Amino acid sequence: MTTLPLFVPPVEPPKTKKEMVARLRNLLEVGWLEMTPGVPRYNGTGGPGNFLEDLLGLTAGSKDIPDCIGWEVKWVSPQTHLITMFHKECDDSARVMRYMVSKHGWIDDQGRLSFRHTIKGTSDRFKVFNDAGNIIVRPLNGNGIVPIWSHDTLLNACSKIRRLVVVQGVRRGTRVRFDRADLYETMHLSEMAEALTDGRIAIDFDVREMTPNSRGLRNHGTKFRIAPDALRKLYDKHERL
Repeated sequence: MTTLPLFVPPVEPPKTKKEMVARLRNLLEVGWLEMTPGVPRYNGTGGPGNFLEDLLGLTAGSKDIPDCIGWEVKWVSPQTHLITMFHKECDDSARVMRYMVSKHGWIDDQGRLSFRHTIKGTSDRFKVFNDAGNIIVRPLNGNGIVPIWSHDTLLNACSKIRRLVVVQGVRRGTRVRFDRADLYETMHLSEMAEALTDGRIAIDFDVREMTPNSRGLRNHGTKFRIAPDALRKLYDKHERL
């Protein structure tokens, strides 16, 4: 049986883009790697991404800051349909989400009102509008309280992904191979607003009652998600390694 190389993660994160690119190129050239046995964070679907962060010497993890010298790093596989760009709740989120669950939710298998809904520009219930400096989700029928994000709010949320590295690879069991890396720089907010209304960027709600008929909510976060191949139009610069 062929023994796959075990990489020892760097002690320090890269200090420059040049150093980060050099580490990425090394990972792309080495082929299959064995993830270090017994590391819990390498389990599950997020394991290869955590492994990649460790191999690059990154430390940000789930913090709301870029992973590496101003660059956010994300892992995808050929089967990845959407990646999460960022999480951002709408203005006055507690009141708005309570209304959305009460007005538009449905009973889940545990008797709780649940509002789990993805909108790509338009869904069977809602449509996304770009109106007077705001992104607004409005129902197709009727009116009421609606989720709103100002352009400034979204611009701040985008700060984590203004410079983005997307690494595509393959996982087989405990083995991982990194095949390519795409580097994106200089995001356009105007293009992002257009992508939200035409459906290239999805808004994904996932909130429910804590218990049946309770006022408390369990909000897993409103996600803004995009297909990897749709990223190119959002950025001025693109480089593939």
